[in-house]
Amino acid sequence: LTDLETGRDRGLWFDCRAASRVLNFAELIQHTTGPLAGRPLTLRPWQAFRHGSVFGWKKEGGLRRFRTTYHQVAKKNGKTTDTAVPALFTALFDREAAPQGYCAATTRDQAGLLFRELKRMIRASPHLSALMQVWRTSIEVPATEGLIACLSRDGNSSDGINPHFAARDEVHRWTDRELAEVLTNSMIARAQPIDWAITTAGADRASLCGEMRDYAEEVVRGTVSDDSFFAYVAEPPPDCDVADPRFWKMANPNLGVAFSEERFGEMYREATVISGKMPNFRRLHMNLWTEGAQTWIARDVWDRGAEPFDPRALYGLPAWVGLDLSKTTDLTAISVAVPKDGQIYLLAYSFLPEGPKGFIARAQKEKREYVAWRDAGWLEVHSGGVIDEDQVIERLETIRARFDLRELAYDRWGMKYMAKELLKRRFPLVEHGQGYGSMSSPMKRFEEAVAKGRIRHAGNPVLAWAVGNVHRDEDAAENIKPNKARSKGRIDPAVAAIMALGRAEAAEGRRRAREVETA
Repeated sequence: LTDLETGRDRGLWFDCRAASRVLNFAELIQHTTGPLAGRPLTLRPWQAFRHGSVFGWKKEGGLRRFRTTYHQVAKKNGKTTDTAVPALFTALFDREAAPQGYCAATTRDQAGLLFRELKRMIRASPHLSALMQVWRTSIEVPATEGLIACLSRDGNSSDGINPHFAARDEVHRWTDRELAEVLTNSMIARAQPIDWAITTAGADRASLCGEMRDYAEEVVRGTVSDDSFFAYVAEPPPDCDVADPRFWKMANPNLGVAFSEERFGEMYREATVISGKMPNFRRLHMNLWTEGAQTWIARDVWDRGAEPFDPRALYGLPAWVGLDLSKTTDLTAISVAVPKDGQIYLLAYSFLPEGPKGFIARAQKEKREYVAWRDAGWLEVHSGGVIDEDQVIERLETIRARFDLRELAYDRWGMKYMAKELLKRRFPLVEHGQGYGSMSSPMKRFEEAVAKGRIRHAGNPVLAWAVGNVHRDEDAAENIKPNKARSKGRIDPAVAAIMALGRAEAAEGRRRAREVETA
């Protein structure tokens, strides 16, 4: 709406005929599955808004304004079905020479969902079947010399593609950037391509999909100016009451059309009775991002402490350190907690061995963000297949030289060599177990500090990822601890941070108690 008023100043204008053309085209398509099978695809207002916006907005020269689109809607709202509209339209009526369209996903099965739907829709429509030829692995358009095919990370090769339209399905599952980058980079030769990314909310904001979601919010709010990016996010507030039907509609614009409010209420009640179902209910049906198996600390809350700070301003101050030495091939973490003026500053150091096949191969297999984190200085990579414990010790020596190190908390598991070496070097070691007895109080102190906005972490992405991965266990006595086995992804930097902050807060409590006694 704002662009209708101000877009002209940036060379943008809305072409009503172009928007109407794609909406009218949608009437040629029929539903092919479920109770609506055989009926025309009637776009709901929220769907007409998306398609009309993407195809109606133009820039100087008459080309489409939007090249990248992001559509985040809860499960079973028809976002895969309505993706058939731009997929088929761009192959037929976009006046593009030899247009290539791709149904892309991380697996062949996922990519095939949309592709098989397209084939069924073409066969069901006399108009479309007269214009398009359906084969087992492709859809051909003789009049435009176009084609539509599947593309997946585990399937056919993406070499030599020249996409005009790419539908990327369930982007929250895309852990590997390679296919996404191949698709988007291959569009450079097209005049007005469309990258159409559809997804439900994911479980890791420190991911490719999470980056698109965060960027979408910045563009929609106006924090970032990007006239080529279109976003539609049907997401209620993260702290909403999921029992309130008002929020059900925010996440499910097809509520009452694709499924009834009564059925949705049944799914909610099932999730309240079977607690293990609630995270998936929140993510898949309320379109709310979760971090790990259950959300421990919401990402937007954690990010309140992301303002950068200069670590040198903390040098010489009392500091408490947590060390989580994992298996020799896994992530090892050191966290430094420095209290100052009511705030707790966290410095996190993470270490990863490059692995037997090299660091790049490991990053491609596990998490491609490792490369960017290494290059930005957030992740230290050790050569070889295991953690170099001597390098970790040298990092601890550097920390001790810079701060007034009061305690170094560690779990004795796997620490035989390091503990012996650190004792020889007169480090102030404090043994710190990982069970309820040792972790409950520090974890609760950590939660309280986050809730009160007392933690400053400078936006360390490795620490943010680890915090988002934490699964919070609780026993009958309301003791809590992080559960590594049930967490989604590595949590070592978060565990080290909990230990460091817990020791710092405990020391502060003892100091206050002494002041009361002597007052």
